[in-house]
Amino acid sequence: MLAGSITFNVAGNLLVKAFSVRPEAHGLLGYLSAPFVFGVAAFGLGVLLYGRALQQIPIVLAYPIQVGACVIVIALVAVSVFGERLGLQTLVGIFLVMSGIAVLSHVV
Repeated sequence: MLAGSITFNVAGNLLVKAFSVRPEAHGLLGYLSAPFVFGVAAFGLGVLLYGRALQQIPIVLAYPIQVGACVIVIALVAVSVFGERLGLQTLVGIFLVMSGIAVLSHVV
């Protein structure tokens, strides 16, 4: 369930980003466009799956894993699809998040 939640969370973020770079994103009616609507729906499905995952995984472990996985996947897609840049500070931050997840996964 957690993997599904991560997948839908990533999809939601990427769909909302795709919406934000489109010209129709500037008007209020633009929020009815497919990328935005599907992005919000993906977030909703992700939350539902996350709730189910919490029945089996402690939140102190589930949340950092979800956030860390989303950060890594979104960063990779942001660079490859949207042409965003990852500076040294961002890379160090991602490394620290992943290090924290590794520590937490050995505690629980």
